Amino acid sequence: MMLFGRPVLIVCFVVAACGCSQGQAPASSDSALGPGQVATVNGERIPESLFRFYAMNAAKKNADELTAEERAAVIEDLLRFKLLATTAEERGLLAERSMAAELEVQRLQLLARAMALRYLEENPATEAELQKIYEENLPSLAGTQYKARHILVESKEDAAGVIEQLRQGKDFVALAQEHSTGPTGPNGGDLGWFTAESMVQPVAEAVRAMQVGTYSNEPVQTDFGYHVILLEDTRTQEAPALDTVRAELTSAVDRQKLETYVQSLRTAATVTID
Repeated sequence: MMLFGRPVLIVCFVVAACGCSQGQAPASSDSALGPGQVATVNGERIPESLFRFYAMNAAKKNADELTAEERAAVIEDLLRFKLLATTAEERGLLAERSMAAELEVQRLQLLARAMALRYLEENPATEAELQKIYEENLPSLAGTQYKARHILVESKEDAAGVIEQLRQGKDFVALAQEHSTGPTGPNGGDLGWFTAESMVQPVAEAVRAMQVGTYSNEPVQTDFGYHVILLEDTRTQEAPALDTVRAELTSAVDRQKLETYVQSLRTAATVTID
């Protein structure tokens, strides 16, 4: 189920290592990685914290749960990364503008993701907030569902021709199979059960105005073409209890919180666009 309006542009979540921009040191310093190490290569250490992080992400295990073979494989991966990365630095790849830009984007995305998650951990959704967004979305969670078929054609004239054939007593399913250009055509135009909110506006308005067992007297235009609609049935949809959609409600509250937080940072910042 998709709830609660438009997606929020907050941060592009990237599960990636942080990088550095041209002329800058990596964002996480060696001291921040801690004193422990699991190996060295050409005198440079592989920190234990790096090993533990990579093990959790690559092997999907806590480092202490790795078998001897798995531990060796993780360390080998890190050694290879270190050798290739060091060679890249020696070859001057960090001085290449495209590489510097890519690393900076990754650094920004990783830090933005971490800050977003930290903010939500410190400001979790409250019961009052969950109740509020639940009540705001009750119209889309409860109400009337429609069962319909449609015939999609390219022109208004084609749709009018289909309607004329229906008036002459032709079977809707057969006409859909013969004329509909949409993916539901082979199935007789069957749209199944849906809510008006889940449909494009012209179709939603059409089914709301129709009686069960009737078809649209005029072609219904959308961005996809022209539709002739048959309303087969309606039923009342009861709203699910709050607890059954708690996860979706929490995600919706989190998106709102994060959007508000980022907007407050944007408002407080001094920004110039070149």
